[in-house]
Amino acid sequence: MYRPLQYLALAVVALAVVAGGVLYPMWRNAIDRNDRNAVADPHHIAGNLYFVGVPDVTSFLLLGDKGDVLIGGGHEGNGRKIVNNIEQLGFSVKNVRMLLATDADSGAAGGLAELQQATGAELWASDASAGVIASGGSNNPNTVYVPWKLLARSGVTQYPAPRVNHRFKDGETIRLGQLALTAHVLSHGTGCTTWTFTVNDRNRDLHVVHRCSLEVPYRASLVEPQRYPGIRADFERTFVTLRSLPADIWLTTQGREYGRFRKFDASRRIENALREGTDLSGVEPDPVAPFIDPQGYLDSIDKAEASFRKLLAEQERRP
Repeated sequence: MYRPLQYLALAVVALAVVAGGVLYPMWRNAIDRNDRNAVADPHHIAGNLYFVGVPDVTSFLLLGDKGDVLIGGGHEGNGRKIVNNIEQLGFSVKNVRMLLATDADSGAAGGLAELQQATGAELWASDASAGVIASGGSNNPNTVYVPWKLLARSGVTQYPAPRVNHRFKDGETIRLGQLALTAHVLSHGTGCTTWTFTVNDRNRDLHVVHRCSLEVPYRASLVEPQRYPGIRADFERTFVTLRSLPADIWLTTQGREYGRFRKFDASRRIENALREGTDLSGVEPDPVAPFIDPQGYLDSIDKAEASFRKLLAEQERRP
């Protein structure tokens, strides 16, 4: 005889099977059909830094004297678009020597295998995320919601597994010729990495921060028993560290978060006006200016921390 809890467990598994075997593939196919032809204009940001991603997910190309660095891999299937964007800008994908991982979820790592194959570049990932990335997203500690765990373990939500060539720790600086990027691995659980580096534009050094996601994983517990263990301390440490980083230009995996299109559009308008000799009264004649946004960077951290504090308070009030 089955007990009530056993019936409940069987029901959860059955729902996961239905979701994984029927509903998820239908949803994924619909997304793929819609996304297959969606592209974003690659564009210059500042100095030797370029956006080469897709409309919703970013990738950034950093040109160097000994080869180029690509940050972020996008979703599965985005690799071809990223390669096309690099070539559209007039650069060779074969000059990409390094792929730098930012996170192990499908939106940041799903396209790494395709990019690795297209460029021949070596992939660098944090100690904490390398195993998850090399497995195609299996056993991601960021996935705490049980049905999603079941989908991941069944292989439904996995992405093509790239080969991780190098691992790094918090505070390490990765160098390629004159390029130097420092990794800030603020989450011991997920290995999500914030990258900092400097670009020179118009004889000025600009500090760039590619900021890790600050979204609390769905159904995560910030109170005991914490899921994943140590998540609360990770977020507390992250807010403090991110505020200490100098930031002129800030970037994120989700383009909407840092205002990618808004800033690009403003920069493009300035470029066009300068080219055509149009009056720029009241507007700084600098195409890079729209991307320089230190206050927006701090505001984004404040907003994320407010959401974190609100969720923590709600969970602490629960019996």
